[in-house]
Amino acid sequence: MQDDQTNIIKVLNEKNIDFGSIIEKIFKDDVLPSKTKRLIAIASAVATGCDFCFEHHKELAEKEGLSDEEIDEAVLVASLVRFGSGLRYIEKI
Repeated sequence: MQDDQTNIIKVLNEKNIDFGSIIEKIFKDDVLPSKTKRLIAIASAVATGCDFCFEHHKELAEKEGLSDEEIDEAVLVASLVRFGSGLRYIEKI
């Protein structure tokens, strides 16, 4: 997975897209504190099923001092969203 990420960054750099700068701007404290944004990123990773994103944001969250309980709660909320959206397919049966 790390190779995929390296390739993505390489392509973005070739296109003069500074992904690091974008991330820095989005994750800085603003209307929402960076802690909340990190929890949103974790929840989004769970809801979309992106293992790489989840591991990446979880590791950063731990380094930033978020507790296991905060991370657990974000995961539970996202899991509920993912579960609920899956139930919508019952209508298609």
